[in-house]
Amino acid sequence: MEKQPLDKRIDLVSDKHKNDPYLREKELKLLLKEAEKCADLHAIGKTNLYISISIFNQGKRGSMLGYAYKAVSVLEKLNDPSLLAQSYNLMGIAYAGLGSFQSAITYYNKALQLVQGKKNPSIRKETLLNNIGDSYFQMGAFQKSLRISLDCLSGCRKKNPENHRAMILYGINCSDSFCSLGQFSQAKEALDSVEPDAKYIEHPILLCGYYTRRSYVLYAIGNAEEGAKNADLVLELAHSNGDSYEFHYYFEQIVGFQIKIGDLERAKRFSDTLTQYASVGGHTLDQITAKRVEAMLCIVCGDRDRALELYKEIASLFDELLKEKREIQYESQKSVDIARLEISKMMQKIRMNEEKAERDALTGLMNRSALVTVSGEFIENAKKNKKKIGGIFLDIDYFKEYNDTYGHAAGDEAIKLIANVCKAEVNASVKFFRYGGDEYFGLVLGHSNKKMEELVLRIYDNVRSSGVKHVKNPNGQRLTVSVGVVNVDLQNTDITILDIIKYADRALYHAKDRGKDDVFAYIPMPGSEHEYKRISPDAFLVQEQ
Repeated sequence: MEKQPLDKRIDLVSDKHKNDPYLREKELKLLLKEAEKCADLHAIGKTNLYISISIFNQGKRGSMLGYAYKAVSVLEKLNDPSLLAQSYNLMGIAYAGLGSFQSAITYYNKALQLVQGKKNPSIRKETLLNNIGDSYFQMGAFQKSLRISLDCLSGCRKKNPENHRAMILYGINCSDSFCSLGQFSQAKEALDSVEPDAKYIEHPILLCGYYTRRSYVLYAIGNAEEGAKNADLVLELAHSNGDSYEFHYYFEQIVGFQIKIGDLERAKRFSDTLTQYASVGGHTLDQITAKRVEAMLCIVCGDRDRALELYKEIASLFDELLKEKREIQYESQKSVDIARLEISKMMQKIRMNEEKAERDALTGLMNRSALVTVSGEFIENAKKNKKKIGGIFLDIDYFKEYNDTYGHAAGDEAIKLIANVCKAEVNASVKFFRYGGDEYFGLVLGHSNKKMEELVLRIYDNVRSSGVKHVKNPNGQRLTVSVGVVNVDLQNTDITILDIIKYADRALYHAKDRGKDDVFAYIPMPGSEHEYKRISPDAFLVQEQ
């Protein structure tokens, strides 16, 4: 069975293991090695992106940063706005997970710019705006966060009301912002507006988050009976899934309300839930929350010694939390530094491979493939800066006879000799290519006619003065070349690189028809007319204006 293309296999692996992020990460890392080995930039960028998503789905936001950075670094060099937008979003999520919310907003906005106006964007505009709003919320900019969340909710209701998950999420975010501003009645209205969507949600974590907010808000506005009903739903959902850490803050607030109204039984159940989760998850912040809630209950129940012991443990855990945050930030920055170094080495290797692929093995000159790239850059520069573009075509006179007389090994040496003469003239504005066989082409940017003349005469003379014997060459029985040259102004013309090559080639054959061992210029005239001019030390290509 024929092996499928790498890009296709990356998609297949990602889709096959979408419900097992651990296995998906493992399989994708194997494909990443393959992509790096064959220097497939698109596959490298996509694989790093998908690995980053897999790590995020495992809840390891800190360690996803390095892969997201590599995805962005590679995909920014390619023309794939869909994958790049996803990569920017992942960078934002990674930075938000580290508490660098301003950096997160920067990357969310970059993604937003890429999806604006797209009919089927890889990430919905509302999703990115929601992420931006969440970052402002975490920074304490509650009014700004609220405006964004309300816009997302309104936009989703108008454009995509069947997206019940998004409706619930935006309703929760609106409620959080209203609560932070002390506007609990408005928070309830926001949650009530998306309550019909809740019956379509099967995801226990999202449902737990929704009913946690409802319970909190209902307690806050004094509706203890409804608050308790929603609290029971929260406990049921929390026990069915162990990944509820994002709203443990609200668990603590709910316990506070329950203690105030004397509902210690429910408060104890919430405390036990937090303790159980902290012991399973092992996260320091969850241990702090669990111990703080337990201490609140101990004080109410009169066990002050136990409460004091818990507060001492909490103080120690805060020191540990600060240490963990510093370590996470250090490791995350370290992963970015490593990723930056890996990308630099990889791009250098790719550039070397590309350069090697565009070099002629015998002469070391660039080949015809490279001519396409260089000519595009030169022509763009010439048009932008109103410079001339020159073309030089040359080949070895009576080369077949030279090979027949001295052998192909000697012929190769002759080809290398001419190449070395051309290489001596190479700089930022002069590039030479082996065009094929014993033919060479030079591309020249921004030379005056006089300077162009001096260049081609120098090459012509240096070959002749090398003194390589060629008994079958009637022109002095030495190795010589014929040269054709053109130097044109691209302003207000439709001349292309193909025309430049054609004109220089015509001048070359004019030189060969005149007996070889000579240099001629092709001079384009108005219309389809042209003329040839022989170049000699006392004659110019065209009289300078």
